[in-house]
Amino acid sequence: MILFILGMASLTHLVTDLLEPLPELPNKPWKCNMCLGFWLSIIPACALYGYEGILVAAITGIVSETIYKKLI
Repeated sequence: MILFILGMASLTHLVTDLLEPLPELPNKPWKCNMCLGFWLSIIPACALYGYEGILVAAITGIVSETIYKKLI
């Protein structure tokens, strides 16, 4: 579960960095690490962990935002 959270948070950070320069996309959820982290990980997390996947997706969003804050 920890590797899933760290992996999805890292991928979310990369995807957010790729989408950030696009002006036609709205800021939320596409350019916000926390929002995009939650929405990208909710389906795989629920598929793997059931109802606990909602909590795992929320933690993934927070970890993604923490990665963003620590790198910048």
